Amino acid sequence: MRKTFFKVHSYLALVALIPLFIVSITGSILVFKVEIDQWLMPKVAALPYTQSEKEVPERLNHNILQQHIEGEFPDYILGAWELFNDGHEADRVYLVKKGTDDWFKIYFDPFANKVLSEPVNFSHYITDFLLQLHYTFMLNGIGGEHAQWGTVLGLIAAVILTLLGITGLVIHRKFWLKLFDLRIRASLRVFSGDFHRLVGAWSSPIIFILGITGIYFNAVAIYHELFEHPSEEHYEPTEKLYDSSIDFQQLLNDSRLQLDTFTPTYLLYPYEPEVNITVFGHQQRANPFASNYSSTVTYDRTNGELLNAFDGRDASAVVKTTDSFRELHFGSFGGLGSKIIWCVVGLSPVLLGGTGLYIWVFRNRKKKQKGGAH
Repeated sequence: MRKTFFKVHSYLALVALIPLFIVSITGSILVFKVEIDQWLMPKVAALPYTQSEKEVPERLNHNILQQHIEGEFPDYILGAWELFNDGHEADRVYLVKKGTDDWFKIYFDPFANKVLSEPVNFSHYITDFLLQLHYTFMLNGIGGEHAQWGTVLGLIAAVILTLLGITGLVIHRKFWLKLFDLRIRASLRVFSGDFHRLVGAWSSPIIFILGITGIYFNAVAIYHELFEHPSEEHYEPTEKLYDSSIDFQQLLNDSRLQLDTFTPTYLLYPYEPEVNITVFGHQQRANPFASNYSSTVTYDRTNGELLNAFDGRDASAVVKTTDSFRELHFGSFGGLGSKIIWCVVGLSPVLLGGTGLYIWVFRNRKKKQKGGAH
């Protein structure tokens, strides 16, 4: 049975070697996406205000900010708005070009009512390109505008990554007996085997989490595109889909009243006729892995009336679990410490792939030599 698992483990690794290398390297980099963006684009992705409450100004009225963007970019409608109040991270506003279903992104200073960048597609900046490469391999759109071949490949890679973790632990089922056993002075083959086992054993819990959450995100994207949003039904707005009389600042204020300790983090605008206005956010005393979007308050796009307030703390176990996948996948739940761990462990598939490939080549070469001797 152990030999069977070894064969399965080996063949799965060989099949997914290149995709897993890409996912591993890009994923480790993307753990620090925000920090990298602010380092590379300090006048675009970062704001000049400090974290001190006395020095950080208040956000301007959202209606004023919204009118500014709509006036600056009349060929677009608002699609979504990421809200940041720390005075350091710039807002990210997502626009839909009129007459298309193409989305673009700009950076915005909500304290000075200042546009910091022009609308660009989702692969324009280096980290955005890496993000697209990470989960679509830049293959989506091949064979059709809304084809999802890259996402399908990402799903397969995530499944294989999870299976590699499981089969690896079965092969080394007594791995805990040699968690610190690394024969440095042994032959390259022996050292590679020890190193492969050690890296796999220590990284397996996080790799398993990354695999499961990766399966979920890719599966949801594919399901949405194929079953909830078939390509022939993609809506192409020609004008904004909410009533002009709606006071969005009032909606943001009201959302805080609807849910205890609610902090808005994301404003979704109606970009299709069936989509209403939704304020996403988080609450205090939520589960430690709750995302910044775990709770929602929804308003009617035609009149701004309250439709629903969803308290993420009262959600079912399934909803709480899937919501936590975002924090668990990116490693952002524990601040800098967890992000460093996720960044380092995220590279383990590269190390495992390299040592595993060497072990596989060594074994096959040895078999051929034995066969030739007969």
